[in-house]
Amino acid sequence: MDTKALALATALRDALRSRSERIVLAESCTAGRVAATLSVLPGISQWLCGSFVVYRVASKANWLDIPLEMLNDPAVGPVSRPVTERLAAAALQHTPEADWALAVTGDIGPGAPPERDGVVFVAVQSRRWSQSQSQQRQLRAACPRDETDVAARLARLEEATCGVLQFAAECLGAEN
Repeated sequence: MDTKALALATALRDALRSRSERIVLAESCTAGRVAATLSVLPGISQWLCGSFVVYRVASKANWLDIPLEMLNDPAVGPVSRPVTERLAAAALQHTPEADWALAVTGDIGPGAPPERDGVVFVAVQSRRWSQSQSQQRQLRAACPRDETDVAARLARLEEATCGVLQFAAECLGAEN
């Protein structure tokens, strides 16, 4: 974990603490890395409810009730803005003690279709909002050459984690 990720996690924790509010996560491509980054901060259990790590399509459908029709639809698919927004809304619905939900999907690579390689979707949902705020990010770190290119995959995971934390901190900070 780099210092940037830790600084962004601290900013998110501070935003939650200043509001006395809690967050729940739904992580796909980051596979729990956002929650793991937050977990380094002392006392985070007061502000972090937990994380649904929904890496596979079946997990998204079974744990957070995302319709299989949506996940299997080639025009939408599991890595998309609509699915990410639904994940955030569902995580919030399944976690009554949370005030906020943060969700992420993406294609980290290798093997992603060229048009989706390095694309990450992030969504934030508040109980006070009628719909989530979301954004699409394009990772700048190089695509892993193959399954053995662990260094490139880790660089992309770190970049995605930082992007998720930054967007969440911005959304919470903007609502003050």
